[in-house]
Amino acid sequence: MKNDTILRGIAVSFGIAIGPAFLYEETGILLKGTTQPIENTEKEIIRFKQAIKKSKKQLLEIKKGLVKKLGFTKANFLDVQILALEDEWIFDETIKKIKEERKEATQAIFEISNGLLAKFEEIDDPYLRERTSDIKDVTRRIIKNLTDKQDKSISFTENMILVARNLSPSDTAQLEKEKVLAFLTDFGGKNSHTAIMARALEIPAIVGLRELTNKITLGEKIIVDGYSGVVVINPSEKTLKNYEKKRKHLLDIEKELLCLKDLPATTVDGHSIDLSANIEFPDDAESAKNHGARGIGLFRTEFLFLTEGKPPDEKMQYNEYKQVVDSMYPDTVIFRTLDLGGDKIFENAYPENNPFLGWRAIRFLLSRKDLFKTQLRAILRASERHTVRIMFPMISDLSEIIKAKNILREVADELEREGIPFDKDMEIGIMVEIPSVAILADDFAKEADFFSIGTNDLTQYILAVDRTNERVASLYDHLHPAVLRTIKTIIEAAHRNSKWVGVCGEIAGDPLAIPVLLGVEVDELSTSPMVIPEVKKVIRTLSLKEAKTIAGKCLMFSTAKEVRAFLCEIINTKLPVIKELILGVVEDAQDANTKEKPGDNQRK
Repeated sequence: MKNDTILRGIAVSFGIAIGPAFLYEETGILLKGTTQPIENTEKEIIRFKQAIKKSKKQLLEIKKGLVKKLGFTKANFLDVQILALEDEWIFDETIKKIKEERKEATQAIFEISNGLLAKFEEIDDPYLRERTSDIKDVTRRIIKNLTDKQDKSISFTENMILVARNLSPSDTAQLEKEKVLAFLTDFGGKNSHTAIMARALEIPAIVGLRELTNKITLGEKIIVDGYSGVVVINPSEKTLKNYEKKRKHLLDIEKELLCLKDLPATTVDGHSIDLSANIEFPDDAESAKNHGARGIGLFRTEFLFLTEGKPPDEKMQYNEYKQVVDSMYPDTVIFRTLDLGGDKIFENAYPENNPFLGWRAIRFLLSRKDLFKTQLRAILRASERHTVRIMFPMISDLSEIIKAKNILREVADELEREGIPFDKDMEIGIMVEIPSVAILADDFAKEADFFSIGTNDLTQYILAVDRTNERVASLYDHLHPAVLRTIKTIIEAAHRNSKWVGVCGEIAGDPLAIPVLLGVEVDELSTSPMVIPEVKKVIRTLSLKEAKTIAGKCLMFSTAKEVRAFLCEIINTKLPVIKELILGVVEDAQDANTKEKPGDNQRK
């Protein structure tokens, strides 16, 4: 192939990678056995049920490993497959085919799966098309278990760029991530599993390249530009130098941002804001400190429940919580009590039609006082150094916070009687993520010591958009004026009652949103450690006066599109040095004379 052959696809994860190609070919399912009617249908049904049970156990193990590596939020895409294994229609129809048509189990599930996939292909819906990979993957896993085939992971002998027609969830979940420089696939969209995993692993990725696997050979050098969606095959020396220069430029920007680590998050006119980290595991505390966090604004406590598969005891929880407190001392750690339900499925969770509006978080804990008290005891015991705060999630009614505080008081009394030290003056806050609390913020401010605005749930409840449903994902936007005005209302109510307010949702890590949050005078921002340097740079570039002007204009807009366009212009004007990292806008670095081949993909 000639030098500088260019393909364009859909950029789904930022970054630039240069290296040899590893071509992965997905093996098809080979059905072994008879196509003749079987005699013992009951035996075949037992085999099918055992394969289902084994498949579920394997997926739970894969998910458990992913949760430990990435956290439950980034591992929950496997829940789709776990739920597919529990689908009554697939289960019943397969057994029906075995019984009535006397089919072997492998043939029966294969035919049921193909029939289901055929129906999906008739629907012109991107979300459902993406989910066909789950059906294929689950079917392949069941058949492998029926035929006693081993589930093999993709392995490399050196650092390479993974090129495939498509990658199943199982494939991506079991990758040796240390050796993957980038992902490239012929198929897939922004919400494909490959895209989700690439972003979670912070690996550059481009999908939807269509014919890439037919145009590339094993070991061939390629360039992946995860900003522009460009793939350069067999790059010339000049193109290589240009991309090396671009990559170095972006790495230099990131290093420069890390130099802000020990500087305060203070505006140019002297207004300071607390900049904390959201973490899921005790080991994440080190990353939080390395990126300049001043404390933990949200410690998600679900990890032990989701990785152990059973409720952890007080000792286990205490040891984990104390590790975080000691690691971050003398900075503060805010523990959010258990928030199971919604997009976080516990193995034996009660199935619900709409879990986001169901039995989750504080509702679950108030009905499981045993679990609640065990966790509260562990958190209180970890508070001995007086740097711990606690907050309750998904509060929707005043009675819930009153009941939760009463239970906390019971636990405190027990510990005092037992002579176990703890912080008796610990601040107790609530997550503000439901409109009822925003509307009655003045009333709730009288019961809570602080508010932490969870904008992920708040946005989906205000806009009536399930954020995990890609079919309506375009409607979900935390920069919607309705969300911004609600945040302002909450902050004003808290300040009227002399209470401080933090924001711990994704908006707190969106550099585009920082001028608005500064302008409405939020007291604390808590976000992923990785983006803290960018957020701090934005804060240190603006004045509070400028931020208030920017926020005032954004609050006057009627659509999220208008807000985003205005804020992009602000970033372009005020932060030209890092706008490439914030907006993902990078000029093409390849040779200006390089031409795309006719018919090559266009960026979507």
